[in-house]
Order: sequence, then structure tokens, then C-alpha cells
Amino acid sequence: MDDEQLLTFITVFELNNYSRTADHLNLTQPAVTARIQKLEIELGCKLFYRDGKKILLTEEGTALLPYARKILSYVNEAKQTIEDLKTPTLTIGLSPGISASIILQVLSMVRENNEFAFDIVEAQDSAKTAEMVKNGLVDIGLVRDVIPLTNLESKFICPEKLVFIVGKEHPLAAKAEINKDDLRNQTMICYGRETVLWKKIDETLVGVKNLKRIEVGGFEMLKSMIRDNWGFTIIPELAVQKDMITLNKYFRNVPFGDYENLTFRFTGIYKKESPKLEKLLLFLDFFETTLKEYTNDLNL
Repeated sequence: MDDEQLLTFITVFELNNYSRTADHLNLTQPAVTARIQKLEIELGCKLFYRDGKKILLTEEGTALLPYARKILSYVNEAKQTIEDLKTPTLTIGLSPGISASIILQVLSMVRENNEFAFDIVEAQDSAKTAEMVKNGLVDIGLVRDVIPLTNLESKFICPEKLVFIVGKEHPLAAKAEINKDDLRNQTMICYGRETVLWKKIDETLVGVKNLKRIEVGGFEMLKSMIRDNWGFTIIPELAVQKDMITLNKYFRNVPFGDYENLTFRFTGIYKKESPKLEKLLLFLDFFETTLKEYTNDLNL
């Protein structure tokens, strides 16, 4: 008894026709008949009988059917498991504020040169990403050093600044440089104000009078509202770096002196004992190379 015989048995039952089964399995009709006969000989019973034009299961065939489906399912699952071992999946945890275009570019580069797959998990913030790495939920986390990176290995990827962004038609877009007084009575579009990163951003705005805030659920909504001139935002450079190259007709990056010295270390974190260590380090190398290329091309 093998999986080909069981597949043929199940298909004959489902299609109720030897000829259609042959077409479906890309076999000749005699080959289908031979598989069924071989299975019947091995089991010592008839599996089908005819009632006019219908092909029906015998009592023994009816008993075999659920087992045949289970066996075939287990065989397929086993094959997939072995295949997954040959082509390992790297699970990547992302902190908010990383351009999807950059991630996709890196994954495309890695996929072109290496045989392994990816799963991507987006976390609420860098702290949650680090927690997922510690708990083994992801293989590697891309984070900012707004959190202590203890008990994990880390690889520095690049420094990252905060950028002040407004829509091209927003009144602040005409400014050569922004200071806190310019933000009086303005509206700030935020994402994740309870995260460590946004708390650091808010700390620098203490003292701005009548500063209104609108919090949104993601960076895509944030960028849409900025584009439509609802207000300004202060976000990590990697949130817009690749997108701003192609979408700069909608946005303006205005220098803001209070943020010149507020930089972060963008870092990849992982477990040293990870069985996928070689793959994840390769991913980080590609990521670092891609960011350097984008930084050289960036013209906000």
C-alpha cells in the first residue's frame, strides 16, 4: 500500500469514474485500474462494485476511506515538514516605523540568492519585539535602542534620526527651520503614544502651548493624514526613507534643531544559540547594505 494507490482510490470514489480519475491524475485508464487492483490484492478484498453506471464502495472500501484520507494527509504533512527543513523559514519581528518598501527590498535580495522563506510579525513597539525574540516567537527582531537589550545578541545596523514631516501645502512647509514656538496651536499626528519611542518624542515638546494631538493606528494612516495637511508629525527616518524618494511631491522634511542630537541605534537582535544563526546574520548583512544604498540616494 502506497500513497499513489491511496490517492487513486480516493479520487475514483470522489469522481465516481475511472476515466475522469485518469485525466485528473494524468494517468492512463489502465494505470488507474492497475493501481486499484494492486491495492485490492494487497488488502484481500474488493473496494468498489458497480451499480449500473455508478461506482460504489464496498463495505471494505467504506471502512478504508477515512484511513486512506488520514494516511495521505500524514504523508503530505511529512513531506512538507522535510521540505521545510531543507528550506528554513526565518521569522522576523518588526518594530513600528520601518518602511515596508525597505523590508520588501531586503527580502527580495535575500530570496534571489538563498533558499529560505520568511514570516513577518509586526509588534507594537521595540520592547514587544525584544520580548518575542526572548520567548522564541520570532528568530530575529528589528528594534531601536530605546530599550535595554539584555540577554540577547545584537548587531548594529545603522544610526537613525527623527524627522519632522508636513504636507507640501501645510503652513509649516514654508519654514526654513522649525522651533518649538512654531508648533503653538498646531496639530501633531501620532502613532503609539504609549511606546517608549513616542514618549521620548513627547518629552522634547514639553512647553509647547496648546499643542493638539491626533493618535492613529498605523504609519500608513499617519502618512495619509500628513499628506492631506491635517498636521505635522515627528517620526523615525526609516518610517519614510524609501517612500519619500518616490512620494516627496506630497511631503516636506523641515529641519528641527531640537532633534539634531536625538538619534537611535537601529539594531537586529537574536539568540546566539539560534539554529538559524547563519541565515539571520545573512539577512542583517543584506539589511545593512540596503539601508546604506537608500541613505546615499535619499533626497528629501
